[in-house]
Amino acid sequence: MQLQTTHELPGKNCGLCGLKSCNDFSVIVRENPASISRCPHIGDSPAVKRSEEKSPLPPVSWKDHLDRDFDFILDTFPGEIGPRETMLPFNPANVEKLQLKKGDVIYGRPGWISCGCPVTHAGVIVEDPDYFNGTIVWCIVGPMAAREKGINIGYYNTTAYEGVVNTSRVELQIGRRYYFQPRYCMLQWRHCGLVNSIGKTPHGTRVRIEGLWIG
Repeated sequence: MQLQTTHELPGKNCGLCGLKSCNDFSVIVRENPASISRCPHIGDSPAVKRSEEKSPLPPVSWKDHLDRDFDFILDTFPGEIGPRETMLPFNPANVEKLQLKKGDVIYGRPGWISCGCPVTHAGVIVEDPDYFNGTIVWCIVGPMAAREKGINIGYYNTTAYEGVVNTSRVELQIGRRYYFQPRYCMLQWRHCGLVNSIGKTPHGTRVRIEGLWIG
């Protein structure tokens, strides 16, 4: 099912697809029709029906690589190229100064009050940058993407993670702080954050997590 206009989307602007509005989501759908499965309101579409055949996931030990407990695993949104984050460069003015735009490949390291991760991250900007606040929404990808055309943004703060939760040993509640494991974290270290948005979708529980740190 390929949607060409926003009239074919529900117009609820609920944000459960990971975008701010149906209009923003329609752009993604035109580029990648399979991403329509992220809309929980189009239930009669074959695209939103989950396959009965799934690759089995490995058993969860509920311990990270440093033997620390965590509460749930954060997975990526269906159809996205990697984990979705909102980030704020140490110098937010550089977002406008560099004329960053949707589709740009950027790289930098999350340091200081945000995570303090020792690994440089590379990713693709998936929404129009917010020049007023200096924030960027991007999806993390492998480092090879930044080798030839990446833009160096230096150090940055990770202000939010977004994704879906299908594997949890606790009941998730808005306003509570949890330890969680991003499934594609290179170091497999637990993270900690406060859940401030929860929504049910056909692919799992959509969450937004802020107030982040590692450990």
